[in-house]
Amino acid sequence: MKNHLGLATCFYPDSSVERWKTAVEGGFQDAEIDVKSSLSAEEICKGSQKIYDDLKAAGLAPTSLHLPFNNDWDISSEDGAVREKALAGLYQLLSWCGEHEIPFAILHPSYEPIADEHRPARLQHAVESIRLLGEEGKKHGVRIAVEDLPRTCLGNCADELLILTDNGKNAGVCFDVNHLLKESHKEFIEKLAPYIITTHLSDYDRVDERHWFPGDGCIDWKEFYSLMQAAGYTGRYLFELGEKASPSLGRPFTPKELAEQFKKLVGEE
Repeated sequence: MKNHLGLATCFYPDSSVERWKTAVEGGFQDAEIDVKSSLSAEEICKGSQKIYDDLKAAGLAPTSLHLPFNNDWDISSEDGAVREKALAGLYQLLSWCGEHEIPFAILHPSYEPIADEHRPARLQHAVESIRLLGEEGKKHGVRIAVEDLPRTCLGNCADELLILTDNGKNAGVCFDVNHLLKESHKEFIEKLAPYIITTHLSDYDRVDERHWFPGDGCIDWKEFYSLMQAAGYTGRYLFELGEKASPSLGRPFTPKELAEQFKKLVGEE
């Protein structure tokens, strides 16, 4: 497989060099640093440094940071003070990414729930925030990747992601394949292929996000992979799930088992 395989650090919540070495042995090259959204920007930087050091020591390249998300970090908030504080903290994290040569920062465009009557205003606030974050990211050599989200979140369909990123001008797209509840993977890829710069892979039941082991849900992985390859996607196939997230296995699985399962399902064994 020509594309790099990546693993989000939520796979092993307790980071250690020994654990990340199993990912390298399993065929993974990249990693995404997950953070605790309840922490301040300063605390996130401190915690991320430990994970970063473990990943590097194990031989994994930390190539993205998942920016925090909750009500306090909501860049679409109708409360200007909340947005201002969130942006200030996110600027700090983008600076940290730049210092560590981490090229991507994954961004949730909103928190939820969002009532229909508030959606236009929230969308407008998020668009402006993403423009500002895109500009700040460029200063540090970091590309913002706006993630598609489920349910009532902003970015729950391809059309909203086109608006949020200004057709890819202000940010790229992180395609989370287990978040699509309103359209097919084919429809999403056809509209957004030029702007997809990274992925979050896991399986689900199309009722809600599940973050399951590939093959435990309803995704046609061979079709997904064929569509991405046909669209010229050269980025990472990065998995976002925990080591225990398999209803069928009923036990923790290894990074090697995850990689082998994905290659089997897409026909790249």
